[in-house]
Amino acid sequence: MGCEFPSLAQRTLHLENGVQVALLHDPQTTRIALAASLAAGSFHEPASWPGLAHFIEHALFLGSHGCPGTSDFADYVHAHGGRYNARTLALQTLYLLEMPARQWPAALAALDDLLFRPLFCRERLLRERAVLHAEYLARCVDGAQQVQAAIAEQLHPGHPLSRFHAGAQDTLQPQSTQFMIDLCDWHARHYRASNLCLLISGPQPLDVLERQVRERLSALSADPPEPIPDWPDCWPTEQPARELILQQPEAVRRMSLWWPMVLEPELQESLQTLLDRSLQRADAGSLVGELRARGWAQRLAVQVQPADAGSVLLILHIDLLDAGANQERAIAALCCDWLESCAANPRLLADEPVWQAICREQAWQEYELPAFERAALWAERWRRQGVGEWRPWAPVMLKTLAACLARLERRRMIVQYARPHLPCAVTTHWFPVRWQARPLAGLPALQSLSWQAPPPNPFLPFSPPPASVLPGSSSSIRPGYAAVLLCWRGEDAQGVVLPGAPLAEAALTQHWREALADARQAGCDWWSLAHPSQLRFCLSGPVQLLAPVLSMLLAALNCRDGGAWRAALRRQEAEDAQQMLLRRMLNHPAAQCRPSDEALSAAVLAQIDDEALPALLRGFLRDSALHRLDFGAVPEEVGQVLQGWGRLAPAPPPASAHPKPGVHRRHLGLGGDEQAVLLRLLAPRIAPREEAAWRLLAVLRQGAFYQALRVEQGLGYALFSRFQAGEAGIELQFGVQSPHASAEQLQEAIRRFVAVGAAALATLPEERLQQARQAVLDSLAEADGQRARRLRACQAWLNAEPAGWTAAVRTALAELSQAELCQAATALHGPETSWYWLFGH
Repeated sequence: MGCEFPSLAQRTLHLENGVQVALLHDPQTTRIALAASLAAGSFHEPASWPGLAHFIEHALFLGSHGCPGTSDFADYVHAHGGRYNARTLALQTLYLLEMPARQWPAALAALDDLLFRPLFCRERLLRERAVLHAEYLARCVDGAQQVQAAIAEQLHPGHPLSRFHAGAQDTLQPQSTQFMIDLCDWHARHYRASNLCLLISGPQPLDVLERQVRERLSALSADPPEPIPDWPDCWPTEQPARELILQQPEAVRRMSLWWPMVLEPELQESLQTLLDRSLQRADAGSLVGELRARGWAQRLAVQVQPADAGSVLLILHIDLLDAGANQERAIAALCCDWLESCAANPRLLADEPVWQAICREQAWQEYELPAFERAALWAERWRRQGVGEWRPWAPVMLKTLAACLARLERRRMIVQYARPHLPCAVTTHWFPVRWQARPLAGLPALQSLSWQAPPPNPFLPFSPPPASVLPGSSSSIRPGYAAVLLCWRGEDAQGVVLPGAPLAEAALTQHWREALADARQAGCDWWSLAHPSQLRFCLSGPVQLLAPVLSMLLAALNCRDGGAWRAALRRQEAEDAQQMLLRRMLNHPAAQCRPSDEALSAAVLAQIDDEALPALLRGFLRDSALHRLDFGAVPEEVGQVLQGWGRLAPAPPPASAHPKPGVHRRHLGLGGDEQAVLLRLLAPRIAPREEAAWRLLAVLRQGAFYQALRVEQGLGYALFSRFQAGEAGIELQFGVQSPHASAEQLQEAIRRFVAVGAAALATLPEERLQQARQAVLDSLAEADGQRARRLRACQAWLNAEPAGWTAAVRTALAELSQAELCQAATALHGPETSWYWLFGH
């Protein structure tokens, strides 16, 4: 391919005190993104305090010398329209912050203060322990977490993989003097300059970034780094291969294979990418194709999980077919044979030119991410690469990765699967699940297999116009590329929504993973814009490839295998069920459309047999109106491909009906032991001035919502608030999840919070109002990242946004008085606003 890796203006700094800094000058963004990686994760915590590393990650946000209040850091970030996040990994902890570029010096100072000058107030730590315990309880019902806990029981007890790291009420004791001493000591030993890698991406010149970094971070003390722990091999000495059976419901049709293996950290991500792309094949001679031909399994996924600084667990997750019952050992033998064959013959995975094309295209897709997501990805990778000069992309030779697979040993593996009943079993302590384990007495012998190399990629070699020098423009499309948004909206003669949209989306999602993996290697991308009653997706790629790729994509809808589509829907439901309750509610169709649109198709689909599903789908597409939006020079051939796939309607689809004023309630019946409530305040999108007021309310009340419900009342550990402009109006959302409060308590707390909004705004300092005004202006500015800009353009078109609407909202925002803002908060209780309550149960 002629499109090489993006060319980045970058610089790596090595400060005298040990801090490592990577700087990136990104002229296309208006944001500054900071990603800090500390070389201290859950594996480094003392065995006496399980969960300490995760607890400290939470504790740092509870107050520091520069931001002493419990929510001061969050207030600062939200006041300026920024965002932050953190996560504790096995060998590092990441802290992420994104702010408007003008906040650059202050953002760096706030992050520095948060990491290295925490207050560790005992009372706040006690409240946060309850939050951590609630997270732990929510994860106890996660099937994947239960598998991980049972696997840990099979590993060396001296290895950190065998320990509990989430943290819970019984493992963390802030009321204990010794715990506080150990917490402060652990932080002081691991949160130091020599353990810090900081990646900064922004529009400022590199010299400006470097000067501020040196001024701020050179003051950190130059203590030597902590020595790397000397952990034992995670596989117990002389232990044979194991068969691990979990007691889980009959509906769990998944098994996993686990191998410990030596693997250099810088190779881990590349190996996962290579295997993941290889497992997308389903043709004859591939592993997935062979499993399907035998009626054993439908899909495989790979995971490379770090075990320590130089080893990993390689995991294959396998979705079983119903006909594959009791074939787990034969499936394991087949997978082993395939992996061993790939080690001996790398061409079974890919050839070198195709692999290099995959690496180049992945680099471009990463560059096109928003700065926040990109910085997090690159900081985590930099730590794995071993901290030297920062290299965002370091392609690995195919033969090097194939040689890694030769390190797998059948005598060091775990074959894990589930049964509905286990009469003789033990139960894990922290993530309760019953399990049995026994030696794996060999795998069945297989007949001679003929694994085949991937067929030639029909889209490679392909040479789009060179784009190795990053453009400074704000285009949503890479040079030489185009994109098309397609929306099918189906109704019958009475205007009732046809039930084929989710089925079509499931069919396309499955087809993209398999048949169109070749197109992705050539730079094509497909992503859904989910809507309960419509099939909507955006396809992008090199101009010459759009028509043939779209033709292949739509060919999936001619398939007559309704059972496969229904299975895809069930898989999606199973994956959704593993998410936390509040997130499942936000993804529910009831939170994505207006109350009048809730007669959705899931129940209808359940009544239709597998043979009738393909006919239903073809009818949906035949009778639907097809709405289309082009980005760039979309070739005429795309229109020819679409002929017969709906009735062309170039205008955007009509908006949903305005919500009826009043109070509405809906119980979603999602199950689980916790409670969650989501309030949607809905109003028509009539005037820019009203939208400006609602946007400003969202920014001003975000921090207050967190402070009132989590900090002051301690009601929940997961809170959510935001503004949205949709196809039928504007919306404010407030949601909270709790392990101990009732749904009625949560509803009343949200109701009271909204009720006092006007009074709180009446005494708002002018400085705070101006900060919020600027934060809203920033949110209305150009999106960060090509894909994000394309998504915003899609949403504006689907929302039928009038020309000049955003400019009118910006003007109204500058003119909006504090009195008008208070009136808008009062009007939330007025006759024009719809209160739509969603309950998890």
